[in-house]
Amino acid sequence: MEQNIKNLPNAIQLKISDTEFEVNKIIEEARGAQKLNLTGEISFRYQQSAPMDILTTFERAQSVCFISRYEFLPIFNGIEIVENKGKFHLNNIAFIRHILNEYRSVINNQGDSVYYTNIHNLCYLKLKNRNPQAGLSITVNHEKDGDITETFMKILGERSKSIKIILGKSEFGYIYNGILQHSDHKYTERYWEEYYTGELNYVFIKHAALLGYIKECLYWHYKILNQLTFPKLGPLG
Repeated sequence: MEQNIKNLPNAIQLKISDTEFEVNKIIEEARGAQKLNLTGEISFRYQQSAPMDILTTFERAQSVCFISRYEFLPIFNGIEIVENKGKFHLNNIAFIRHILNEYRSVINNQGDSVYYTNIHNLCYLKLKNRNPQAGLSITVNHEKDGDITETFMKILGERSKSIKIILGKSEFGYIYNGILQHSDHKYTERYWEEYYTGELNYVFIKHAALLGYIKECLYWHYKILNQLTFPKLGPLG
């Protein structure tokens, strides 16, 4: 998480270390929800014989919006600290705010079609459907074990549960509704105190650091839908 913090004041070193410990503890708990491991190569088989498009108009929009969102989700790559007149500041706070903003529709807006549970449900229903005459059916084949669709569905469910655990241990609602996207007055007193004391820096760092693991948890959802999403982003001309 950190650059070389050994030259920073002890109080700042301690806060950074505590923040990193808290992040790792949350991720460790989230990983604990994943009991099934996937090793080796897999492939997806898409089948449909129903007289309809493979995706509805809504599903196609949902898919392309998620793919275009996922591919550009930024990853927190550490903190940058600068000194100015004896005070130490977070130099890359603008990028950290950008990271937090980019994930909002995926982890906070439950009504958004790309909210993670909505994406999970879309993938799950296509995997669950074993009748191509009723609509799109997706089968997952392992290079050695053959059809592992049922196991793969459980793996997706465990990853969705991991995200739920992280969100339950976090305060993205405060960040989005009290600071970044909205100014809900019920958060104002806390925001004011954390803003002038600098504690807000650590709140931002903690939550930005958690988002990379959330993106990792959605990797297989992305792989499923990416095969269905075309055309891809076009060139400038």
